[in-house]
Amino acid sequence: MSTPVFQQVRKIKPTRLSVSGHLPFKNGVSLPYESTLERDLLIYFSYLSSVDEVVSQPVCVPFVKNGITYTYTPDFFVRFNNEQKSMIIEVKPKSKWQKHWKDWREKWKAAMRFCKQNDCVFHVYDEDRIRHIALSNINFVQRYQRMNVEQEDVQAILAQVNSMECTTIDYLLSRFFSGSLYRTKGLQIIYHLLATKKLTCNWFEPLTESLEVWLFDNEYKGE
Repeated sequence: MSTPVFQQVRKIKPTRLSVSGHLPFKNGVSLPYESTLERDLLIYFSYLSSVDEVVSQPVCVPFVKNGITYTYTPDFFVRFNNEQKSMIIEVKPKSKWQKHWKDWREKWKAAMRFCKQNDCVFHVYDEDRIRHIALSNINFVQRYQRMNVEQEDVQAILAQVNSMECTTIDYLLSRFFSGSLYRTKGLQIIYHLLATKKLTCNWFEPLTESLEVWLFDNEYKGE
């Protein structure tokens, strides 16, 4: 069974009660969000090379409550480029879904049925599933995103990682940046490459020099 193609079915409008905006994803796509929790989820998924597509407000699911038919629009659809099943996600603060889950039970059950019929899974994401060590690590390296770097250094690192497929930060520093001063500079360049999605890693691992890194898209485009 193939997963259907989803498109945004509801436009997000700015409100004074929440933080809204757009986050760049890839291939020129910009994803809308309407809370800081949604924004943080998008940041995390945008740094996973296994994520192929994210669609905001992807589908209207009908459900019946007290004999009346309503429609429910989940927050996001996420498609992966590996064996992981696609997901339809509802983003809710933990305190809110714990308080209102009985009121929302019918629409969430409808979403589960819809997912079962369309070869995907339904999940509710709250702070515990979004604001984890991976997001903290991503936020940390993002401070190096706009750093000025020498393209010669960048190409040397990317070519080395490409030839090895996977290596440690320590190896790259020892290979190209011997000496304490240059080693610090090299570490900042590697953080820049992680922040700009040239390299990636297991974001749930500590950002130490033993961390393994590899190309984000597995396609090295050398000069």
